[in-house]
Amino acid sequence: MKAFALTDLPAHLHGQVIAQLHPKDSRQAPVLESDLRDGALGKGKAKEGHSGRVLVRVTSFRVRLLDEDNLCEKYHVDCCRYAGLLSGDDPSQAKIETGQQKVKRKDQEHVLIEITPL
Repeated sequence: MKAFALTDLPAHLHGQVIAQLHPKDSRQAPVLESDLRDGALGKGKAKEGHSGRVLVRVTSFRVRLLDEDNLCEKYHVDCCRYAGLLSGDDPSQAKIETGQQKVKRKDQEHVLIEITPL
């Protein structure tokens, strides 16, 4: 499992990540993609290491559980791609799983991203 810090991401994504992981009003719909006007993200180089297929597991720990289709794993996986933790997220490179667990207090809410070689 790889862990990464907010500082591993490009500076222009910090505010978006913090807002996504610690929303002030969880009823607001998250913004999943922005129009960068540069077209699709090209094939980037991932950090050296495992070059095969990986399992990306995104687990949301929340006081109030969401519908499975509202967990927004695409946002988190794209952040991992932009940070160079993943070489790609297409099915030939990554298997993506989502899950959620209930916590008792709001200050315990967080998102855990696990990246494991298959």
